This record gives sequence, C-alpha cells and structure tokens, in this order.
Amino acid sequence: MDNIDNAMPHALSKQVDSASSKIAPLWPLSHFVAVNPFVGFADQKFAQIAEAHKRVQGSDMLMPIAWFKGKFESGEIGLENLRAVVAVASPELFESFELSNQALTAENLVALLTKSPKEADPMHQNCSFSAYLDSREDTQWQHVIREEVAKWVAAYEDEGQSSWKFPWKELSLFEGWKAAAQIDRNLELHGLTGFRKFVARLPDDPYAVIDQAIEALQIPDDRIESLLYRIMLTLPGWAGHLRYKDRELEIRGESGDSLLQLLAILLSYDMALYANHSENKDRVLGWQHNLMEGPTEDGSLLLTIDLAQRLVWQSAMEHAFEQKLCADITPKAKSETSSRRPDVQAIFCIDVRSEVFRRSLESTGMKIQTFGFAGFFGLPIEHRIPGLGGTQARCPVLLAPPLRSSDSKSGIDVTEFDQLVLQRVELRESKRSWKRFKEAASSCFTFVETIGLSYGVELVKDAFALSSKSSHDKGAPGLLDKLSTADRASLAEDILKGLGLLANFARIVLFCGHGSATKNNPYASGLDCGACGGHAGDANARLAAALLNQSDVRTELSKRGIMIPSDTVFIGGLHNTTTDEVSLFDYKAADARLIEQLVVSLDQAGLLCATERSARLGEAAGQSDIVSAVRSRSRDWSQVRPEWALAGNAAFIVAPRTWTAEANLQSRAFLHEYSAKSDPKGTVLERIIAGPMVVGSWINLQYFGSSTDNVHFGSGHKSIHNVVGGVGVALGNEYDLRPGLPFQSVHDGEKLIHEPLRLHACIAADTKILDDILERQDHVRHLVENGWVHLFALGEDGKQWARRQSDGTWKQCAEKLGGCS
Repeated sequence: MDNIDNAMPHALSKQVDSASSKIAPLWPLSHFVAVNPFVGFADQKFAQIAEAHKRVQGSDMLMPIAWFKGKFESGEIGLENLRAVVAVASPELFESFELSNQALTAENLVALLTKSPKEADPMHQNCSFSAYLDSREDTQWQHVIREEVAKWVAAYEDEGQSSWKFPWKELSLFEGWKAAAQIDRNLELHGLTGFRKFVARLPDDPYAVIDQAIEALQIPDDRIESLLYRIMLTLPGWAGHLRYKDRELEIRGESGDSLLQLLAILLSYDMALYANHSENKDRVLGWQHNLMEGPTEDGSLLLTIDLAQRLVWQSAMEHAFEQKLCADITPKAKSETSSRRPDVQAIFCIDVRSEVFRRSLESTGMKIQTFGFAGFFGLPIEHRIPGLGGTQARCPVLLAPPLRSSDSKSGIDVTEFDQLVLQRVELRESKRSWKRFKEAASSCFTFVETIGLSYGVELVKDAFALSSKSSHDKGAPGLLDKLSTADRASLAEDILKGLGLLANFARIVLFCGHGSATKNNPYASGLDCGACGGHAGDANARLAAALLNQSDVRTELSKRGIMIPSDTVFIGGLHNTTTDEVSLFDYKAADARLIEQLVVSLDQAGLLCATERSARLGEAAGQSDIVSAVRSRSRDWSQVRPEWALAGNAAFIVAPRTWTAEANLQSRAFLHEYSAKSDPKGTVLERIIAGPMVVGSWINLQYFGSSTDNVHFGSGHKSIHNVVGGVGVALGNEYDLRPGLPFQSVHDGEKLIHEPLRLHACIAADTKILDDILERQDHVRHLVENGWVHLFALGEDGKQWARRQSDGTWKQCAEKLGGCS
C-alpha cells in the first residue's frame, strides 16, 4: 500500500517483520532463480532448524536413514568417515543418544541401521485457530481458507495470463480482497455465518487489522512471532512471491508490505471463526492451551534420536566428499609454459556446468587459458529489450542494478532504433490481440475446429527441428547512461582485478555467458544464469567486451598500470548449456585465423561435453549418435529433463585454475578464479565471498531442500504442473504456488541425481584474511558458523587446509595432515 501509516505498536511491528523475514522469497517464472529455502534462518544452527521445520510443518531437511544405509552399503560412506564425524560431534548429539540409552559411536551407528526404525513420537505443533478446529471437529477450515485466499491473490497477482481481470487491481491487495470478500458468499455457504458483514467492519489499514487480530485472538506475547510465521505458512508459495515483491523494493531503498497484507487477510478468517466460536469455551480455552504448550523459541535444542542419527550420517557423507575434494585440489606454482602468452583467454561463468565445458575446451590442443567469474561479468545492468516492455535485472538477485542498458543500442542511429521499437511493439500487440481472439467467449469454441489443425504443422516442425530461426541479430547492447571515461575505466578495472587478469593478455579474450534453450518448460529461466538474475548472460558478456575494446578506456587503464596490447580484442559469446554449443558475437576486429581455430575448438569441446553429459541423461545406451540425442532434448516439448542444470553441486572453489586443471570435478564445483598474491588485503575476495559465494549457497540449499523433501521445498511432478497467472506453478488444481525445483530436476525416476550435500567453500587464502572478512560480513559468518556452509581456508599456497568451526576457530583438516587419499 502507498503512504499508509503504520498503525501497529512498535514491538508488534518488530515481531511481524521478524516473522516475515523467515519466508523465503519466490521469484516469478519469467526470471526464476534458485533461492535458499532456509534463508530466514541463517542465524540459527542447521540442526535446530531441522528440528523446528519437522515440528512446525512436518518437513524433512535430511534424507531418511534407509537412504544413508544404502550409501554405507555401497561404500560411499565408510567407517572412517563416521569415526571422524563422531570425534567432533556437538554436545547436543551426544545428549540425544544418551537420552535414548545409546552410545554415539561409529560402530553403534552401523548397528542401528539393522534395527527397525522406531515410530517417532508426534511433535507438538502450535497452530492457528482454524487448524485447531480442524483437528478437534474434523472440519476443513484450513482447506477452505487456503482455497479462498489463494483464489483472490492469484487473481490480483495475475501477470496477463488470465483474460478476465480482477476488477479491483488498482487497489492494494488487502483493499481488493476486502471489496471482493464483501460480495462473495462462499464462506457463508461453508458455514461461516455473517462473514461478509464481518469483513465490512474490518479497518481499511492491514496494520490495524493485524493489531486487532492479536488482541481479539488473545495471542500471548511470547508466541506472537512464531504463530504469525505459522499462519503465513498457510500459503507458503504465495507468501514467498509476496516476500519477493517486498524484497525487490527493500534492496532499492524502499519498503513494501505485500506479505503483511496477506497476513492481515489470513488473520481475518481466523478472527471471524474465533468470533463465531466465542461461546464455545472448551474450544477457546483448548486453543489457548495449545499456544502455551510446546517448546519456546529460546534457541534450546533437543533432538530426537532419529534426527540425531541422520545428522551424523549427513556429516559423514560430507566428510567423504571433503576427502575427494582434498585429493582433487592440487596447488601448483606457475610453470614457465603457463606464463607464455596464450592464443585465447576464455572467461566463463562459475556455474558448475562451465566446469565440464572448460575442462573439455582446455583439452582441444589450442593454447587456451580459461577463467571462472560470476556470469554477469561485474556489470550489474538493468537491461531493456526494445518493444518488449519492462526491464530485466541481469545481475545477482542480491543487488539492485545501478546501470541501464538496452539491446540494439550500439551501431544503429536513433531513427533505426525507434523503428525497431515500433516493430516489436506492433508484434507484441498483434500477439495479444490473437490471444484475446482465441480465448474470447464468442470465438473459443469454433477456433479449434477452424484453425486448430494448422497448429499440428508447428508441432511437427518443432519436433524435427524444422522451425525457422530468426536470423535477426539483436544488435550489440549498449549502456543507456552516459558515463565518463574514468567511470567506464573503473568498471573495466574492477572486471580485470576480479579475474586477476592484469597482464599477459591473449590476442582474443572471450567473455562467454550462458543460457539455455528448451521447449514447453515453465522453468526455462531456471536453467539460465543465476548470476544474471535468471536471464541469459549474452548482454553482460557483450557489454564487458565492448567496454574493454574502447580506446579511451584502454588509455585510462594504462595510466592505472594495466597495459592491454593493441592486438588484444575482447569478444562476447553465449554457451547454450542444453546443447553445449557456443555462439560468438562482435568478432570482426579479431584475428580471422584465430577465430576459425577457436570455433573449431569450441565445437570439439561441445561434442566432448555433450558426450560426457549423455551418461547422466540416460542417452548413452543404444544411441548411434549420442551428441544428437543429447542436443535434441532442447527442442523436445515432451522432455521433462532437457538438462540436469546444477544438480550435483557441492563445492565452491576460489583458487587459481592451475590448482584444479588436472581434476575431473564432474560438474559439482563452482570455480572462481582468484590469486591471493594480487589481492593482499582481500578486497577482491570479500566481493567474491559476499556475492557469488552467497548465490552459490542459495543454489546449493535449494537443490538440497528440493532433494530431501520435494513436497515441502520443491515443486513436485512436472506432469501435473499448472501455470498460475504467469507467476508460478501449482500442482493440478491446487491453490498455492509451489516453491523450489521440480522432482525431475533432482531425480531420474530411479534415484536422486542430486545428492544433498551442503556447500564446501574452499578458498585459497589465509585464515587471518578470512576472519577479517567474516567479521564484516555477518550473514556469511552465520552461514558458516551455523553449519549451512562448510568453509575451508586453503592458504595462499594451498598448504593450509583448515576448517572454520562453529565457535569461530580453525581446525587443520586431518585429511591434509595425513595426506589426501
């Protein structure tokens, strides 16, 4: 709502804000990005939140014991891993085992695998009044409320999918709901008498409604925050979407209250039910007793034996992965050969899919040096595509983009630019008119009989890759803001320093962003670049190249000690991660012979990469042309797994490429180039840790949650996905949006492809530098010390290998002391 006075007392306002902050934002399908579903709990311990989520919503943050048993029997977890974990187990784990008369030893953990698991005692749950009634009277009020509220929110939030518009969209969400609810008789037909009159008497201010609800429902002060959070979980998907809208305003220095308005709406239903049952003292007192029972939110932790076992097994599996990482990361000094000028330097996104492509490209025989860098390439842009309306934030979602850019801005005059805008507007409007004609009441029934058959031609063309492809080049993007030479040079300098590329430039330097190409896929943007906010990285790559080609920028850089040879040309490119094909842009000024060699090497790398990926995609057996089979998945509109995206991610390595160049990291590691020697104060490293590493943890924990409990943290089976309002997906005719990833994004139908391991951040820096950074970056420190991310200091020379402990100290890894195996 705009300019509304907060009618809430200060203490209550803080409790509402704290409860709201626990809701993970859910980005719309147009630019869907991976989000840490536990982002609001980073300041609490992983084990504590695993227990709380099980108690509050019945969700699982850990795989079942049977799954770990399979890993032990297959040899993926060994006794030595269990012993290493037990040796450093927390007091809470020992206490849990002692209370169950069990010994916390590796041998006993294995023995417990053979015993039938004891049925866990049901955990007490504080709940809303409507949920309490359902549990006592066998009613369906929670279902009714979810369905009603979701109906109105979906109508209000619709982004053009529906042909029938919500009539009060010019009002706020709460005001629009209030107007609609005073007309709709549905709740009264379900037995909630007088509901429309009750709604009419509600204040117009949602803040005042929440204040009124707290008083009317007599919620104890020490239970307000936890109960409001539970009530928002009535519709976790829509709550997440509205939290996203609020957050977008917050990172731009504004404030939003969309989620608060949803809370006011949900509380209104409970207030009405409570008023209708006020004469039933047993129900009222019973609910009050329910609120006072159960654990308080004081941070105390008591784990069930089942949860304690699974926590130990989880850590043991991660310990086994750490051993492999220790063997894969081999610090090496620069050789004389590596100091020679390469023909090409190729800069890829840190995305785990780039690891296999970089490894393949380096094996082609051409003198190519590859780098890993966050895929927005240091240019946080708000990008506009002329004629398509709106802008796209092509940068990590942690940032509000300060730079504006547009396609087709460079190389054409204003008249041509305006003509292109007009053409695209006309195309967009013609599509909208055609959509309205197809769905109009007067024409929809005759449409299929008269024109429907013609659509079969398009389906056949799509299936056999016969669709005509637009040859129109969007035109090189350009900045819309007029920046001085010094400002542009500073942007360029930050890019090069972030890469550690300050000398020995190749004749061709390729910035290669990445995107995807799929058909009939609501989650298509989720396969694009997370560092570009769920968009392809081509605009950022081309802008970075153009910036570093500008003569005045190079002159200014030379004054700052960065000498770029006159024969060095920067070019842009785009890696299609679904087909492993790379397109090059703006390379006319580059050496034609080297470009020809680079194209050949990129093609060879794509073939190698697609072949390696084919095994996980299940295309290896019985295929005469494996590469074609892999690439055809991008145009198959029935394909539920066009690619595995970031499934398998488990490590974030910030180190020189030479340390990992000889290892096959199996697309499990984010790789960010870094040289501690050129960053003595850790300035560049702090940006990496506070930005790309946090994004990496978001991705890791979304895949983690979508694997351990796809019902609560994922979006279920693709076959019954139903796009709602162009915003998100529901399952079938469900009312709420689904968060997280589809089941098919983490599972191949027989087994998990993504093994849920917490992110292992391995950084080539000394502990002192990392301590200083964590002292300033509270959020990252919470992630590390509370067990959401495992942080390893490798040391500037790679010989340190110390792990950050929960108390802020460092412990030398036994694997490194005894040699990696």
